[in-house]
Amino acid sequence: MRLKSLNFRFACSSIIVSPLYLVGGAVRDLLQGDQPKDIDLVCKNAKDFACRLGECKKAAVVPMEKKPDEPCYRVVDRENPDNFLDITEMRGPTIYDDLGRRDFTINAIAAEVRKDGTIGSLLDPFAGIKDIEHKTVKMISRESFISDPLRILRAVRFSAALGFTIESKTREEMKKRAALLPEVAGERIMTELLLILKTPFSASFIREMDQFGILDVLFPEIPPMKGCQQNGFHHRDVWEHSLLTTENCEQILNNLTDYFGDWAEEVFRNLAENNRLPLLKLAALLHDIGKPSTKGIHANTGRITFYGHAEEGAKLVDAISERLKLSGKDRNYLALLIAGHLQGLHLAGNRIKTTAKMRWFRKMKEDLIPAIILGMADVKSSLGSESTGKWRNYYFEWSKDMVRDYYKTIKTRLASPNLITGRDLINLAMKPGPEIGRLLTILRNAQDTGEISTREAALALAIRLLADGAGKTA
Repeated sequence: MRLKSLNFRFACSSIIVSPLYLVGGAVRDLLQGDQPKDIDLVCKNAKDFACRLGECKKAAVVPMEKKPDEPCYRVVDRENPDNFLDITEMRGPTIYDDLGRRDFTINAIAAEVRKDGTIGSLLDPFAGIKDIEHKTVKMISRESFISDPLRILRAVRFSAALGFTIESKTREEMKKRAALLPEVAGERIMTELLLILKTPFSASFIREMDQFGILDVLFPEIPPMKGCQQNGFHHRDVWEHSLLTTENCEQILNNLTDYFGDWAEEVFRNLAENNRLPLLKLAALLHDIGKPSTKGIHANTGRITFYGHAEEGAKLVDAISERLKLSGKDRNYLALLIAGHLQGLHLAGNRIKTTAKMRWFRKMKEDLIPAIILGMADVKSSLGSESTGKWRNYYFEWSKDMVRDYYKTIKTRLASPNLITGRDLINLAMKPGPEIGRLLTILRNAQDTGEISTREAALALAIRLLADGAGKTA
């Protein structure tokens, strides 16, 4: 296999050092006929070359802390920060030594960069090109996972993202070394997990990670879920139900039009932001993580119960988020989904008042959409004798209606400002204090449900409520 014409040139070719190599994923992408997502270069005196290139291109040079023993410098276009390349110090005396320290054969291929900036010959000491052709992820050596256990997750990620199969000896070594994963920094682990979960068919790889023993190591909270039996709404134990929920969540996400019709594009945009989609899949996997510690038996019926498991699950997930160094925003989002994953089931009943639904909408805002999808996946995965097809079909239709209503009217209604303020209530002779806040909440609920839609109607309702003493008891 040969590289296609790359037109890989530097404007400042006169400063190019020798030897200089294009390495890693960039070479792999080019060999597959894809545009490289990242450009990685290796040379001696990487810092000096990066600084000279940055000066020539009037670009910023940012030291990257990938690993302390592998100095790396990112040269970033000041006018287009998405345009950058990474320059890493060569490990060992030669490029062959450097390639021998890499993770997998498919990433241990180098392409020489000539003085004029063009691409020269390929160096492939570990037959990585052959493994690319055969779509195989293969470790460089048995030391690969010992020197950096994160490579266990990277193997899964490459398999999921590229559609490659992990070679058998590599799989065995991954199982053997999975116990080393806690040595890896939490943020590095989370980065790889999110990349895996972003792939469209990640659920099968989640099962594979479970078979490797990876998940039990990363999440010590999972083993108690295995073998934890449930009530008649479920046909599997807590863990198997959670895996099935993840699969069904992904099935919904991959077929949004089938589930949400004309509103599928809005749903897609909602989930495309930041890490919302992969974290929704993680929420599906961990939504019942609080069940083992809350399991009980009803004294009168002998029925299995899990009272408070959603709230307990949110606490456990918050601790996991801290351990894996999620951002505050991602941490709150994940905990909110876990804590509220039963809310839709409660609200779907016909007797629930509109005000209760609107309170849920106001609390969840944009997070309402992933919460509804999580609820759908949960119900879709509950196939016990007490869960009927009629109920599941009803819940799916209710969920679709909620998404439609949210985008059609409710989102705009929730975004509208309050019709009156606390100052207006003071002008109605209310004294400053918590009663004002409580009355404003009542008025806001009336506004959200459409009971009032003008300032005049809000003032009239406030006067009526004050006459009835609602300001003191709301």
